[in-house]
Amino acid sequence: MTRAEAEDTARTQAREHPDRKTHRWMAQEQADGSWTVVKIRMPPGMRVDPLKTTTEAKPKPAQPDDPRTSYDRGVGGPWIG
Repeated sequence: MTRAEAEDTARTQAREHPDRKTHRWMAQEQADGSWTVVKIRMPPGMRVDPLKTTTEAKPKPAQPDDPRTSYDRGVGGPWIG
């Protein structure tokens, strides 16, 4: 098996194999120069599924109008020295 074939097989296994949630497949070169696919078990609790590339922000709720007078908003009201 060539390197390209091993990498292609590893991608196919990662996409279609029933153990894809708990294992990864990688191409590995053998001592004689040929290539093979190895199945690697991931440690418990480690995320195997790909991360999402984007997230959507929730829209902010509308802010109510400020009930204070313009004097209170701008100057701070009569209680500010």
